[in-house]
Amino acid sequence: MIETDVTFSGHILVADDEKVNVDFFQVMLTKLGFDVETACSGEEVFEKLKNFTPDLIILDLLMPNMSGFEVAKRLKAESKTMEIPIIVLTAVSDIRDKVDMLELGIEDYIMKPFNFIEILARIRNVLKVGSIRDELKAYEKKLEFIDDFQKSLNLFLESAQSLSRDMIEWGEKELHRSGGKSRGSENADPFIRKVVEAGRTQLERIEDMKCRYRALMEVLQDEE
Repeated sequence: MIETDVTFSGHILVADDEKVNVDFFQVMLTKLGFDVETACSGEEVFEKLKNFTPDLIILDLLMPNMSGFEVAKRLKAESKTMEIPIIVLTAVSDIRDKVDMLELGIEDYIMKPFNFIEILARIRNVLKVGSIRDELKAYEKKLEFIDDFQKSLNLFLESAQSLSRDMIEWGEKELHRSGGKSRGSENADPFIRKVVEAGRTQLERIEDMKCRYRALMEVLQDEE
């Protein structure tokens, strides 16, 4: 039984060559809170999709010229529409046809004559699955962003570490070469020592940054 306190929302495209069915769906779904567009043929489905992006398509399988199966096949083959869930209305009871629909990627089907309560339940379930899928995609994008950031940060820190080590190595060589005495200027040794000290300080800060970043990642993982 459908929960009466459920708020329905979203964009639905209903495609059926029988006007009575189209009108029925438009009235009932609009009353429930959906934004509904309709089409009476397969060709009109694609015309509607030029200016309307549905969260779900309710598609009659038996339509003239371009059948619902052909429409679904084309929708699932195009990158812009392949992820739009489809519920097919069909009078076909052959198990092979049902398997073909599912293999094509059609999310669900309802046998005619249909019961609107059943359709409403299927709509809610399909949209719920779609919402979960969108959340997973957003989560995957978040992980990709974190991964890219982590790689960029590691490259930067490795570069900074390498530069700091070069500074220290250069400074220590210069101090060793001069034997602790000024070379070319009485200010040479103090400057070189500052370079070495700056390199060591930088290395310490880099290590501290790495530790802080690792701690941050542990906190984020715990929150997930």
